[in-house]
This record gives sequence, C-alpha cells and structure tokens, in this order.
Amino acid sequence: MKIVILSFYFTILFILQISSSAYSQQSKFNTSGPNAKILGEDKNFTFCKNYSDHWSKPECRIGNFSEMNRVLNNYRLTTTSKDKINLKFNQNHPEGLIKKIDDYISKHSVMGFLILKNGEIIIERYQYGRKKDMTFRIFSMSKTFIAMLTGIAMEKGLIKLEDKVSNYWPEIKDSVYGNITVKELLLMSSGVEGGEYSTTPGPNWPQMWTELFKRENLSQPNKFNDYLNGIKSYGKKGNFRYSDLDTEVLSRVLVKATKKNIATLTSEWLWQPIDAEITAEWLYATTDSIEQGSGGFHASLSDLGKFGVLLANDGKYKNKQIIPYNFLLEATDVNKTPKTHIAITNYNAFQYGYGYQTWLQPNKDRTFCALGHYGQIICVQPSSKIVMVQTAVEGHDAWKNSFGNMGGSLTSIWKEILKDLGGSND
Repeated sequence: MKIVILSFYFTILFILQISSSAYSQQSKFNTSGPNAKILGEDKNFTFCKNYSDHWSKPECRIGNFSEMNRVLNNYRLTTTSKDKINLKFNQNHPEGLIKKIDDYISKHSVMGFLILKNGEIIIERYQYGRKKDMTFRIFSMSKTFIAMLTGIAMEKGLIKLEDKVSNYWPEIKDSVYGNITVKELLLMSSGVEGGEYSTTPGPNWPQMWTELFKRENLSQPNKFNDYLNGIKSYGKKGNFRYSDLDTEVLSRVLVKATKKNIATLTSEWLWQPIDAEITAEWLYATTDSIEQGSGGFHASLSDLGKFGVLLANDGKYKNKQIIPYNFLLEATDVNKTPKTHIAITNYNAFQYGYGYQTWLQPNKDRTFCALGHYGQIICVQPSSKIVMVQTAVEGHDAWKNSFGNMGGSLTSIWKEILKDLGGSND
C-alpha cells in the first residue's frame, strides 16, 4: 500500500515539475529591460506627477503608462466578470520561436508581450518590473474597442451605420460633422482631419485636445459643441485620413445613442462577457466627461489577450456571439473595405489598409491589428486562432517599417509566429 501511495506521489510530483518547468519557460518577469537607464531605472520606473511629460521625457513613460491611476483622477473603472477565468498555458510551444521572441524583446522597449493560440498562452513576458495585475495605456488601440462597441450598439438597434451624426447630436447639425455618417466615422473618411498617424498632425488636432481638457472648460460640454461648430474641413469626404477627431466624435455618438458612458458599455458588453480578470480604466475628457475613445483605455495584458481571442473567434465567447459576426467581418476584411482605404503606405509597419478603426493586413487569410502610439499592438488571424499582444514604450517612431526599428523587427517576428504556429503568411 505504501509503495502504491509513494508511486502515486512521485508521479504527481513529476507532473507538477513538468508543468512548472513549462510555465517558467512560457511566462517570465524581468525587473529590467533594454534602455533601462533612459527609461528611469534609477527611480524604479516610477511615474511622473505631470502626466503629459511622457511626450518629451522617456523616464516618465513606463510608470505613467502602467500606473496612470496614481497620476490622474479623471478616469472611470470597468467592472469585471464574477468568473475571472485565467488563460491556460499551451504545452506544445515551439522552443525555437520562444528564443526568437526573447531575442526581439531583449532589443526593444517592451513592457508586456503575449502570444496565444486557440485561446491558450504560448509565451508571456513582462519587463521593467511590470506585473500581471497592472493595466497599460494602449493609446490608439482604444479605437478598435470603440468600433466593436459601435457594432454591438448597432446589433441592439441603438445605432444605424448610415445615420448622420446630427441624428444623435443635434447641437452640431450645422458643423462639418453634421452630415457625416456613423460608417464614415468608423472608416475615418469624414475628410475633416484631426490628427495624422505618425506624421504631422492635421490642423484641427492640437486645438481639439485643448478644448477637451483645458481647465476653463471643466464640466462645460457646450464648449466642445462650439469648437466643432467652428472648425473647417480640410480633406475630401470619402477618402481615408487618419483622424483622432473622427473617433472622438464617434465616441460621443455612441454615448448619446446608448445613454451610457463608455466604461459601462465596456463592462457590460465586453469585459464581463469575456470573463476579464482585471479592472480596466477609461480616461475621460474633463470638458464633457466623455471617455477619450481615440486613446484613453488602460487594460491588463491578459485581458487584452482575451479581447484578441474574442476577435479571433469571430466575436464569439463560449458559443455566445458578443460582437455581431457580419459587422466584424465588414470591419476587418480587406475584400469588404473601400479601395481608397487599401495599400495606404509602406512607410509604417502593419498599416496596409484601414477598416472600422482597425488596421488590415495583406494576408490572404483575414488578418488585422489594433495599433497604438509607442508600440501598442494586438494582431489577430481568425483562421489560425493566433493572437499577438504587445504593450511598449518604444518612442514616437515605433511603427517605422525599417531595419532596426520596432516596426520592422516586429513584422519579422509576427511572420515567424504565424509560420511556427501554423498560421498563414500568404
């Protein structure tokens, strides 16, 4: 009897050792990282009191992007699911791929990196002392969340894509946005111009942020109405022109149509349905108390991964359709996207085409990404169920598609990931 018990004990111990070894290889935490001194290692990568200092001071970025709630108070919390289900580890992970990814991470200012296949973790990495329970500012990846919330609102009959902005926001019916449709906002084809991706911002861009956040406008939403009623359109309606302002207008249409703030919509329509583990945060504008849809979302690496898995499963979670399939297909399929939105530039990585607030890739199998300033990314290929997530502090030129830059290096790694995990690179 004792021999049987001891045999059983050692078998369990052996299994645990194998699992522990696999886990330690797949999930690692580094207290330092590339360019650590420049990024504030001497001060333990702490935050800066002036949040906007991250624009000019690299030493402020890691702390400000991962501990925003210690710097600002104009944010709303999401609520998570009662069933906080952890992502599982895939035990069939290719060691060669993990070495390639570790080599990439060792050269770039990555805070968190996560690869998933069939909803299971292949590799999980943290640098600069960042932890699993931290939330990271994802900048323009927030736009993709706004798009998917808009699709859910459409499915619920609260928004019509062909409706004009003025249908929901009559106070700006005479502005350049009054006759723009919800679909044109999703595609960033208003022609108004309010920020250009990784190049010189459009003429409406700086003033937009001033009007939304300046102290004198506190709790005076009419000030933003007045601003919109006074701006001009500098582009051509129907053509693609990357614009933060289009997303900010779309965010306000979403709030007005649903009569709920975006943090609540995120909680009820996304975070709770996908069993999110960590409470996320949305920054909101102090002028009208509406969330900064173009770049104000903060979420944990694992929950961003779960969102990626939701997209990889064509909007389904536990056999329940969370994001409407037809909307998601229209949002992310190159073949359903206007020709004016395809083959935009070779200058920046991952920016082949633009769907509904989402970057489309040239693969034959539908592949798409959410991108954010400083190197934030979620890439998804539904046919292979592969998801890549990264949070980073790489700098203003992170997405330049050239040798040695993060954009060029990550493009190569993404191709390796697809190849080694059975995805499509064609």
